[in-house]
Amino acid sequence: MEIARAIQEKHLELLAYNEGFEFTDTFFPYTSGKIGNYYVHSENVMKNRYNYREAIYDFKGLIDKILNQNQYDVISGGESRNWIFSLPIAILAAKEHAMLYKNWKVLGADLKNKNVIHIADLNSTGSSIRDLWLLIIKKNDGIMKHIFFYVDRCEEGTNVMKELELNSHALLYLNENAWNHLFRINFIDETTYRSLRERTENREEWARRMLRSERGLERLTKLLSDDKYKDKGYKILDLGYPDIKEELL
Repeated sequence: MEIARAIQEKHLELLAYNEGFEFTDTFFPYTSGKIGNYYVHSENVMKNRYNYREAIYDFKGLIDKILNQNQYDVISGGESRNWIFSLPIAILAAKEHAMLYKNWKVLGADLKNKNVIHIADLNSTGSSIRDLWLLIIKKNDGIMKHIFFYVDRCEEGTNVMKELELNSHALLYLNENAWNHLFRINFIDETTYRSLRERTENREEWARRMLRSERGLERLTKLLSDDKYKDKGYKILDLGYPDIKEELL
């Protein structure tokens, strides 16, 4: 078995057995307004100290395979889940660390004229990188060419990184091979596996089919009827899938 594949499968299992995945037979509303059939809680790798240590050391190993020590000066991480990985890796690499905040504050390393690599927990839509972390680094005259994720969902964020001309790397990619492995070790049942595969093949088609289904409409109705969650429901209609809003209503 290839080393890269073995590491991928190991971290799939680390997340799986630390409740890092949440699946549904309907849909979850995502922050972007899109919907999907799973959540990733990468922070759950901290639940087991030995698993957390493996995640940090393997993550550091990934960086070492791609960059040598003199190719970067500073490691940055954004508020706040990024720090789960960026802080301990900075210690292992003996590099300066910059804590980036959502209010544009920077604590720690001076970024001016420094080569910065950003470490993040999850690549989903790429909006945090595009709209916040990269801009903060540039505003502070830092130079960023590489970004490393613990988990890449292989969705919109992949294209966003390309548009930003960032070299993007991840320890774990949630693609067809990932779902095959979770099914092979009996972590997910056949129904969940089939739904994950269908969404992987065409996210937009899966979403519209789900929203038009009886189960999907029932789930959407519950969101819209609950004062606590109705904003998420309207976000699905207004931002996620405005082309079928009237049909769904």
